[in-house]
Amino acid sequence: MFQIILIRHADPDYQNDTITELGHTQAKSLAEALKNVSIDKIYCSPLGRAQATMQYTASCKDMISTTLDWLRELDGCYKVNEAGENIFAWKLHGVDTYAHGGITLENWVNRVPYSAKILPVAKAQYRAFDDFLTAHGIPRNGMRYEISRKIPDETIAFFCHEAFIKTLLAYLLQIPLPIIYSQMTIHPSSRTTLTLDEKDGYGVFRLISLNDCSHYNH
Repeated sequence: MFQIILIRHADPDYQNDTITELGHTQAKSLAEALKNVSIDKIYCSPLGRAQATMQYTASCKDMISTTLDWLRELDGCYKVNEAGENIFAWKLHGVDTYAHGGITLENWVNRVPYSAKILPVAKAQYRAFDDFLTAHGIPRNGMRYEISRKIPDETIAFFCHEAFIKTLLAYLLQIPLPIIYSQMTIHPSSRTTLTLDEKDGYGVFRLISLNDCSHYNH
């Protein structure tokens, strides 16, 4: 089974690009929760808040992580009014998202104000992710991934960011991006897990868990 775990950094100190005291507590609890979870490789965003979160898990599991630049948080600001005030695309309220009707995979770029800004950013992320999978012998073909040989059982953990995770989920699950942004939550230090579901030489990703924060109670 090929599996990926998308982990958002712990409670952030954005000003200093690290994590808060609460964040350190969350990261320690996460590491303890992952102690007995089989993880074969760890990849991490270059940003400090992701690196600080990841270090607890890497140390607990005695693993070395690899930093990938494309795992950094997405540039998703857009101007929301004439005063030039900015808002993140993934922070637009669902009430505003649906102000002009329903959202589909085909029409969303004409229904939300951030589409011109976020679409090229999202496409760059998707290319980077697909290049990563191609290097693992899993090239994308249309809306599916080709599996021309037996894929080894492997679990990969990515320490990254809220918008990165939400945007990737839209791509892997074929859900319109604005729906993911406005109606799904990714809390600090949460885990979101997907497996590659194989059939007849192809695979699609299946969501196993979303925004798992069970370690908060540890």
